[in-house]
Amino acid sequence: MPAETLVPFVAVFAATAILFFVGWFFIARLLTGRRELLERRMAGHEDELPIVREDYVPNRQGPAPEGIDLSFQRMVERTGLDLQPGVALAGIMLFGTILAAFAFIWRFEEEPWLAIPAFFVGAAGPLAFLLWRQHAWRRNLQHQLPDAIFLLGRSLRAGRSVEQAFQLVGDQGVPPIAREFSRMYRQLELGLSLGQVLQITADRLGLVDFNIFASVLTLHRTTGGNLPLLLDRLAVTTRDRNQFEGQYRAATVLGRYSSGFIAAMVSLILIYFFFFQREWALRFFDTTYGYTGVALFTTAIGLELVGISLLFWLLRYDY
Repeated sequence: MPAETLVPFVAVFAATAILFFVGWFFIARLLTGRRELLERRMAGHEDELPIVREDYVPNRQGPAPEGIDLSFQRMVERTGLDLQPGVALAGIMLFGTILAAFAFIWRFEEEPWLAIPAFFVGAAGPLAFLLWRQHAWRRNLQHQLPDAIFLLGRSLRAGRSVEQAFQLVGDQGVPPIAREFSRMYRQLELGLSLGQVLQITADRLGLVDFNIFASVLTLHRTTGGNLPLLLDRLAVTTRDRNQFEGQYRAATVLGRYSSGFIAAMVSLILIYFFFFQREWALRFFDTTYGYTGVALFTTAIGLELVGISLLFWLLRYDY
């Protein structure tokens, strides 16, 4: 590599590395305080998940605002991959840096600025994977919830208390639902009330059926009633809803896959034109005869995004 090429490359690489370490330092500082607090609360349980949310405020009015660091930490926790938030963030930055360096070396003589969008494209890959894993984790919880509620009802009929039933589901159930009930049981052991424990878990999971389950248990604590019968009916309702959701997904899978295929093809065509057929792509931005090409290109991209968003919104099944 000639000197006039090597010097800018080293400068950009050094700037990217410095930016990475500075971002790592500040984000790690934000996460360290919360991690230390959770480790103090989990003394003696290093291999288990944290059991108390640090942002929980009893009897709060409305949802509490979350910081970016806490939202990212909860997203990583929901993936079920047992990753630390710092490791996940390092992976995102690493993929972005690798793709940015590749784009910079490839297009250095013509367009070195392509390293900037390449960094965001590379970072979006691991982030999309984490979001997909979070969705899969919540879907597994939704499918396992009816069996867990049935097991709770049978445990109560056998003479166990609610706390002991939570422990049984945590010990005999399958992950990830078993880990959630183990967490709730340990929270009850720490002295939190059942209502607080259920509210914390419902806020973290974000499942409609678990919210109903939490409401049923909380209402039973105040009014009484036949709790095993209520749990059996709730389990049947949740299972029916899961079956309906599966049928709906099967009926709309072609539309969802078609919209995803259209979005992917548009992205691939744009990448092909802008990287391999530049003279054709740049005609849209030729202002010799006005801004008609720019307006058409912008309108087409906007309509494409609106159409894809509308298709996904109409075909979504997790209402």
